[in-house]
Amino acid sequence: MKKAGVLLVALVFIIGWGSLLFAQEKAGKKDVPDREFMIYAARDGLFHVEAGKLAVQRGSSEGVKKFGQHAIDHHTQINDELAQLASKKGVTLPKKMNTKAREALDKVAKLSGPDFDKAYLEMEIKDHSRDLSAFQKEVKEGKDPDVKAWAAKTVSAIEEHLKMARDLSTMK
Repeated sequence: MKKAGVLLVALVFIIGWGSLLFAQEKAGKKDVPDREFMIYAARDGLFHVEAGKLAVQRGSSEGVKKFGQHAIDHHTQINDELAQLASKKGVTLPKKMNTKAREALDKVAKLSGPDFDKAYLEMEIKDHSRDLSAFQKEVKEGKDPDVKAWAAKTVSAIEEHLKMARDLSTMK
């Protein structure tokens, strides 16, 4: 009988502890999409700074070089704002872009002249289009009001960059 009592106490303890852990895990997961968005935005921002540097170095047209410098300046500012927000939220942001982004940059870096300009602008149009969707989704569906506000503020910059890249790509 004594063993049964000890087992019962142990079982209640385990169930209670497990329930507590589950509740904590569930509570922490409510902000996972916002965290994932911030991580996505950080990696993407790093990508645009590096792509801008490449455009400044390898661009054949003055427009592509200026767009590249604009990307460096603007995305550095955006990245800094995101880093401050992430710090307040306890989110650790990546320090480098993902492998797929690195491969895309490496592929474009092998080109030169008008071929580089064309490939760079196509890459920027594709990426900013994807970014615009991701940021708009965060604005609409995000849970953290601070992250949503930052995303909403940044949407106009993404739209501006997308328009600039499209305009440059249609110039001859």
